[in-house]
Amino acid sequence: MINKIVTLRVKPGLEAKAEGLLRELEQETAENDPGCLRYQWYKAEQPSLYYLLERWTDQAAVEAHSKAAHMARLLPLLAECAAEKATTTMLTRLV
Repeated sequence: MINKIVTLRVKPGLEAKAEGLLRELEQETAENDPGCLRYQWYKAEQPSLYYLLERWTDQAAVEAHSKAAHMARLLPLLAECAAEKATTTMLTRLV
């Protein structure tokens, strides 16, 4: 299994637009990416800060997701809202 956390900081004033895109991205991923076990966006207490929790069956599922049509369509729109490049942290379960 592959687990990741993505951190996204959005430009002030673009939160509503970004949240709409994040909801759409979450829904499209859930409906179209069979190797996805978890793909959920969360808003942090800090303004304009969002976290994505991801869990995938394997690396092939992650790669298929990154090449999916919904990613090609939505990521450029989301990039316009980003204050900086999103960061990804890979997680390894201890137990």
